Amino acid sequence: MVDLDEIRRVHEILDENCDGVVSVGELCGFVNRVGITMSEDDVRSILNKHLQQDCCSLRFEEFVEFYQSIFNHQDNEEKGESDDLMEAFRVFDQNKDGYISSNELQNVLSTMGLIPQGQDAQNCEKMICRFDSDCNGVLDFSEFKCMMSSKVSP
Repeated sequence: MVDLDEIRRVHEILDENCDGVVSVGELCGFVNRVGITMSEDDVRSILNKHLQQDCCSLRFEEFVEFYQSIFNHQDNEEKGESDDLMEAFRVFDQNKDGYISSNELQNVLSTMGLIPQGQDAQNCEKMICRFDSDCNGVLDFSEFKCMMSSKVSP
């Protein structure tokens, strides 16, 4: 089921210049900020593959289509899911100790523009605590997988 409010929020975050569209440059900047090195041509190629048309920016409706196509594609490809999650885990595990601390979570979310820079770490601590099954104050890969696959309730 598609949560249009969530997709709209992501679209607005990525639309850095607030012109109502997410450009290839804005999308490329975002993926590079989270540690995935891609050129604008790489991003454009992915957009074209998922939308099956030549595209340099996404209005909200196109972004919804792109978003759904990515997640439907992921649902159909369980084989690479664990690898993708491990790659995401490594982005958050900034000190490479095999765990994600609340400070690391806060740093990455802030870098991605999902929380304001310097935001109180208490919210990140709550997120960690919610999925920290062994109560050690950090998330290992297994706990991270649970967090990433859960639906957040308001």
